[in-house]
Amino acid sequence: MFAGVKHGFTFRRTLFSMVTLALAARCAAIEVVVYNDSLEDLQFATIVAGFIAGEEGGSRLTMPCDGNIVAVQVLWWAGDAGAPPHLGNNIWIRRGESFPTPGVILEQLEGPVFQPFALNEFRFLDENQTLPLQVGVLAGQTLLVSVEFGESTLPTTGSVVRDNNGCQPGRNALFAPNLGGWLDFCSFPIFLQGDLVIRAVVDCQEPTGACCLTTGGCQDGLDAGDCAAISGTYQDDNSVCANVDCPKASEACCFMGGGCIDLTPSVCAIAEGFSQGIGSTCAAVECFPTGACCLPDGACSENVLDQDCIDMGGVFQGSDSLCSGVSCPQPTGACCLTSGNCLVLEQADCAQIPNSSWPGAGTDCTDADTNGTADACETGCNDPTQDIDGDCDVDLDDFSMFFGCASGDGVIAAKGCECFDADRDGDVDMIDAGAMFRAFTGEGTGCP
Repeated sequence: MFAGVKHGFTFRRTLFSMVTLALAARCAAIEVVVYNDSLEDLQFATIVAGFIAGEEGGSRLTMPCDGNIVAVQVLWWAGDAGAPPHLGNNIWIRRGESFPTPGVILEQLEGPVFQPFALNEFRFLDENQTLPLQVGVLAGQTLLVSVEFGESTLPTTGSVVRDNNGCQPGRNALFAPNLGGWLDFCSFPIFLQGDLVIRAVVDCQEPTGACCLTTGGCQDGLDAGDCAAISGTYQDDNSVCANVDCPKASEACCFMGGGCIDLTPSVCAIAEGFSQGIGSTCAAVECFPTGACCLPDGACSENVLDQDCIDMGGVFQGSDSLCSGVSCPQPTGACCLTSGNCLVLEQADCAQIPNSSWPGAGTDCTDADTNGTADACETGCNDPTQDIDGDCDVDLDDFSMFFGCASGDGVIAAKGCECFDADRDGDVDMIDAGAMFRAFTGEGTGCP
């Protein structure tokens, strides 16, 4: 049978969390602690002892929002500084519309361990802390959260606690089988002159609504915080994009001559302006900036419009920049060595190597014909049918050069004769002449 026994003390808050530190520090949601008691730090409170195993003491709590109960808090105190923890039977969460007898069970936390001198917090259904507590609730809903004691409680060994500011009728429940079942704690005024410190932590779901975007669009289902995070404008709780008129996105619109107006993209196009991008403003952009431009060949040109620099394949160095203040990267190309080897270097670096040659920017050491010499380093032409004399056709002048190389025994000797070695057999003979005849185009037909 329940017997109310009280023992006074001054409450100094200590939170003993039954979760890992990482989970205790979770901050992604808005958590609200729901309670009936008025106990605060450094206030006088009373231990409510005298419970026997199987009895329950509970708080009838009203939910402040739609969301989920994610934790239960129970203040446990003892008169003996060396009091051991109390192993309870269960913590129960039940529907609480009716009182004192509650409704159906919504959740059960088995075997809670109550540490003395602490506000114990329970976030898991199991002792291994793998099943998180989560009970869905609605704003205004009433639930009863109760502690079922595993053994008799004494002031010295510890028990639950109440404040000393009066017992609110209909807010504190007792289950005592020997007294007939569920009772209102306030029916024991001699012993219970305050509300039990048994609380729930509710993870409130923030209301959502329409969010007007900086791009001029609209997105449904965002809360105010998420909308602000993307620089949007929240349109009130439960609003939808279909019913809101989001302002059209504007951008800086530049005009030749230096003018600028913040306009919508469509209006900027009608006015034949130059759009600076959604979200840009005339206050923050510079229309038609000029500066130094690093060109693909490594040269630098000054007073170039940024877009013109890009169109030339260059890299714009910033508004009002000067070539004297920038270092343009130099192009690289194949550096052909007398040994037959090849390196990819800048032209100036290649020139430092005696007897080397630099075929030009963008060339490399690829040996596509696998003849042991980089294609870019092969002397003369790679194709014996091309224009040897450089007059943009394959004509009689080229044949004259061919027959000059094919005289005698035909063995390649003169530099440039290898251009006519079509079959790559080391000589220039009549067999190679076939390639010249096939490429013959007559006069002035242009470069092949």
